[in-house]
Amino acid sequence: MSGWDELVAAALIGTDRRPVEAGVPEGSPDGLEVALRERGAEDRLLGAAAAWTVARRAGAVAGERVEVDPADDDPRPVAPGTSLRDRLEGVHPSLLGEWLALAAERGLRPPPELVPALLNHAALNPALHAAVGEAGGPLGRWLAERNPSWAFVRGAGDDVDEVWAQGASEERRALLERLRRADPAVGRDLLAHTFAEETWEDRAAFVAALAHGLSDEDEPLLEAALDDRRKPVRDAAAFLLAGLPRSRFGARMAARAAPLLHVEGGRLRGRRIVVELPSEPDAAAKRDGVPSGGRRSERLHALLAATPLNTWELELAELPVGDDLAGVVRGGWAAAAVAQRDAEWARALWAVHPDPALLVALPRDEGEALAARADQPDVAATALTGQWGATLSKAVIDAIHQRRTAGERGADAEFAGYRLDPAFSTEAEERLRDLGGRDLRRLCDILTARAAMLRELS
Repeated sequence: MSGWDELVAAALIGTDRRPVEAGVPEGSPDGLEVALRERGAEDRLLGAAAAWTVARRAGAVAGERVEVDPADDDPRPVAPGTSLRDRLEGVHPSLLGEWLALAAERGLRPPPELVPALLNHAALNPALHAAVGEAGGPLGRWLAERNPSWAFVRGAGDDVDEVWAQGASEERRALLERLRRADPAVGRDLLAHTFAEETWEDRAAFVAALAHGLSDEDEPLLEAALDDRRKPVRDAAAFLLAGLPRSRFGARMAARAAPLLHVEGGRLRGRRIVVELPSEPDAAAKRDGVPSGGRRSERLHALLAATPLNTWELELAELPVGDDLAGVVRGGWAAAAVAQRDAEWARALWAVHPDPALLVALPRDEGEALAARADQPDVAATALTGQWGATLSKAVIDAIHQRRTAGERGADAEFAGYRLDPAFSTEAEERLRDLGGRDLRRLCDILTARAAMLRELS
């Protein structure tokens, strides 16, 4: 038994039951062993262990030299690193996605010394996988080959078949999303060949990834997924099929929903919609994701949300609804308009039921114009992700300023800092910061950081 092993045994058993007989390793400083003999058993154990630890570290033999090819050259110019370093060090880290988008638009790459920290950050934030994979470029892929935690990056440049067959789940999901954005058919065909062999967690994630580039050609795969053993997979498929009004799924939903709404009255009495609430779903309806149990009004909403809007006459959108079910009916239609990106229905519903979610079904300029003219532009604009244009940005700042100066608290306004045009950072600072409220201070801080980021990358 070596001296180190004897020390470990004594530490495990206890010095009162096993004497410390091991000496210090060869080459220890003169007098160390004599000094330890004069100490108690516990001190001798700790002192000898310290000496052996140093000896073991100093005596480690290096492995054979391995030649490693460097990363491929990256022709993109290097972006300034101040804003990126701030994001990675915890100063408004939620702006990292915007930094990546700005850099990509300008054909810039992150400073090489920040790429490892960028990969570490993305490893904990799956939503950033695709953007970081592209931003990291050849260096990111080179680093990912040496760290399994960064495996999600490899799909951005490696052989597609190899990554799909041998990659980790994170790699394969990133690869599928990238393929769906570039060529939806290639991604769909790749998934179709292995779908039955995937774990249920991967099946659910892969089905959700089909949202990128969703089209009628995806129907056969999604229809098959409705028969999956796992509910999350079926739910993901039903959600996407609701956005394909020409699908067999849509026809089945229309057959279930159409008998539930009737128009009564005429020109003299006034027309209105009468609702018959749906009964408990049968096995076929459950397969399509129609909820069982719970409130029948919730089931009606789910049915209408998944029913093709061409099932109904557009003029129904403006008719009153009986039995206090107007919110349920119009809410279901609004969800359908968003899923099917039906601008005509979105306009008609906005006129009588101005749900902010409807604005995403409209052309961006039109949606922003409607939000800017709404009674509360900051509330109406909540569904419009990404940076707002100048008109809507000005309307939101005006609305927040008016409400706060009148003493009304209103909803938390911090989110607007991520959406306002950075050109309005000075106006927001002058008009909003001193009105009180942590959310307004955060709004101004975020908008100022975005403006600085934009200037740096311009």
